[in-house]
Amino acid sequence: MRTLSIRLTLASAGLAAACHGGSPAEAPTPQPSQAELATRQRVQDSLAAVQRFSADSTERVRLLAAATQARADSVDRARLAVEAAAREAEAELARKSNALRTELGSVVLFDPASATVTPDAMLLLDRKVAILDANRSVRLQVTGACDERGSERYNLALGQRRAAAVARYLIGKGVDASRLDQLSSGEGSPIDSGSGEPAWARNRRADFAIIGGSATLAMQ
Repeated sequence: MRTLSIRLTLASAGLAAACHGGSPAEAPTPQPSQAELATRQRVQDSLAAVQRFSADSTERVRLLAAATQARADSVDRARLAVEAAAREAEAELARKSNALRTELGSVVLFDPASATVTPDAMLLLDRKVAILDANRSVRLQVTGACDERGSERYNLALGQRRAAAVARYLIGKGVDASRLDQLSSGEGSPIDSGSGEPAWARNRRADFAIIGGSATLAMQ
């Protein structure tokens, strides 16, 4: 009987434990060793370093591309500026050349029935001498002209004397005679077709035309 009682007591105790929800204890989670932790850290550090390097490389590439584009833009701007300056210089040269051509071709006037170079004409001729000195390949044709009064023969001779007077003045200032051609148009080439002193005054003149030399005129 005592043995049976002990067995019953043990059984009751086991049943009580089961009724109180008792369950076998879980096995503890294994903790990584220091070596494993160190390895994991090295891997994380390596990944972070790769990410930083990649980011740095991308930024360097972006900065290099921006710098290259900036240089290209700068070169383009410089090229455009040089081209614009060259065009402006060429245009300015053409303007100056045309102005000198106009000045070299301006007429000088004479008094009635006279082939004497007047003081006003001398001022204009002196300027022509300066242009001819700066452009030594240029050749001029000097044509004497008259108003409508007088005979055709007289006016042709007067025009010739006027052309010769102008040529002598230019030669006296150092212009080589071989650079000057002399003609007379008499009364046959009026620039004013009117009749009266204002028209006659404009027709008593010497004309100038460039017949050889540089296409572009310049002053030193």
